[in-house]
Amino acid sequence: MNIALMIILTLVMLTVLVVVHEFGHFIAARRAGVYVLEFSIGMGPLLFSHKGKETVFAVRALPIGGFCQMWGEDDADGELAEEYGVPEDLPPERSFMKISKAKKLLILFAGPLMNLILAFIILFGLYLAGGQSFPASLVSSSKLFVSFSGAIYQSLHQLIVGKLSLNDFAGPVGMVGMVGNFASHGVLSFLLFCALISVNLGIINLLPFPALDGGQILVTLAEMIARRDLSPKAAMILNGVGFACLMVFSVVVAVNDVLRYLH
Repeated sequence: MNIALMIILTLVMLTVLVVVHEFGHFIAARRAGVYVLEFSIGMGPLLFSHKGKETVFAVRALPIGGFCQMWGEDDADGELAEEYGVPEDLPPERSFMKISKAKKLLILFAGPLMNLILAFIILFGLYLAGGQSFPASLVSSSKLFVSFSGAIYQSLHQLIVGKLSLNDFAGPVGMVGMVGNFASHGVLSFLLFCALISVNLGIINLLPFPALDGGQILVTLAEMIARRDLSPKAAMILNGVGFACLMVFSVVVAVNDVLRYLH
């Protein structure tokens, strides 16, 4: 398969999966009454935008995911509220930081949940397309979904106990190669890989690590138990440190990935 097509398929797959994830946050936020500033497909420079009743729906230049920006989220100084023109008389309870802890947990969990749901739907559809009956497809897709989830947890456990190293993880080069390999066997094979990555994205985001949904869920649960909120600036610092660690992890994996390719 042509390398350019492999790269395009990889970017499309990752963007769709991330946008589905962010759409989960978006729907849950709207249901919880949170003022959503922007829902974007892609990152970087703005290509197109449409202002709805409240939310700016945007398409950006870099096809590497997307985001759902809520009022009060990672915005301790209110700069984003000013940038997006949030009404001055907007009730404080429409801020992500001011809603109830239960609503916040639902919003945080909704993103990973959407990835898990999407993966199950893909697997279920693949078994139906393969000729299985509805009940049989339901059973088969459930078993494969559990198998995928178990394999991911097993890999994480092996990484923690030292049985796996960062060299054993695929970076961008490895990802493109795997996409090309699965796609070369047909659409159904490619969709199977998409389901696996969607499960992976859902589970990884639930890990109790800063900057991930799971880390924010852990902080929110701790606040509920302590009956005391973490200050917005402290939350920003915690998420910033977590994000920096994730970036270092990603860079190390990517470098190892490229070195494997060169050798």
